[in-house]
Amino acid sequence: MSITPIGRGSSADAVYSQLLALIQEGEYAVGARIPSELELARLFGVSRPVIREGLGGLRSAGMIESRAGAGTFVTATHPKAPGLVLLDRYETADLHEVRQHLEIPGAGLAALRRTDEHIAALDVLVERSRDERDVVNWIRDDLEFHVTIASATGNALQVQLIRGLRELQFEQSVEMARLAGGLAAPHAEHHAILEAIRAQDRAGAEQAMADHLAAIQQRVSALASHSTSPEQA
Repeated sequence: MSITPIGRGSSADAVYSQLLALIQEGEYAVGARIPSELELARLFGVSRPVIREGLGGLRSAGMIESRAGAGTFVTATHPKAPGLVLLDRYETADLHEVRQHLEIPGAGLAALRRTDEHIAALDVLVERSRDERDVVNWIRDDLEFHVTIASATGNALQVQLIRGLRELQFEQSVEMARLAGGLAAPHAEHHAILEAIRAQDRAGAEQAMADHLAAIQQRVSALASHSTSPEQA
C-alpha cells in the first residue's frame, strides 16, 4: 500500500487513516522512521498543519514518537486506549476530576446567567455537530460548546481554564472518538445540557453536565478494559 493524495481541503482524518493503515500493514514497522511533515504534505497533497493534526492523533494514541534531531518513529502497531495516555505530565483521570469540579457547577451558573446570544451560539454548535462526520471538526465544535458554556457563567477565568483543559485533551478526545466509532451519544448529552441551560434550570444543567462527564469517563474506561493488543496490555 502507498500513500494516496487526498487534495487540499481534505481533513486530517484522511491522513490519520492512511498512516494508520500503512503502519498496521507493515509499510512502516515498529522502529521505522516515517517521512517528515514536509514530505508527507507533498505525498498527500495537503498543507503541513493538516499533516501535523493527523500525526497528532497517532502520537496521542501512543503509535509514534518524535525524537529531537532524528525524526518521527513508529512505536506501536495498534492505538492505545486513550484512558491510558499521558497528557503532558497529567493523567486522564486527573483532568477528568478537575473538569467535574469546574464544569458541573459551571453549567449551573450558565443556566442562571446565560444570555440569548449564548443560547444562539450553543444552538448552532449542537445543530452543526448533529450531522458532522469528520471527527476532528466534531471535537473542535465540542471544545467550543464547553467554552461557550463557560462564557455564559460570566467568569473570564472559567473560560480560560476550560479552554486550556479542553485544548490539553484535544488529541485524546479525537482519538477516543475514533476508537469509540460513534458521536450520537455525546451529541445527545450536549442537547440535554443545552435544554437545561435554555430553561434556566440550574439543578437540571448541573445534572446533565454530571451525566455527560460520567458518560465520557465510562467510554474511556470501556475502551481501556476492552483493549486486546499486546501494546495495550
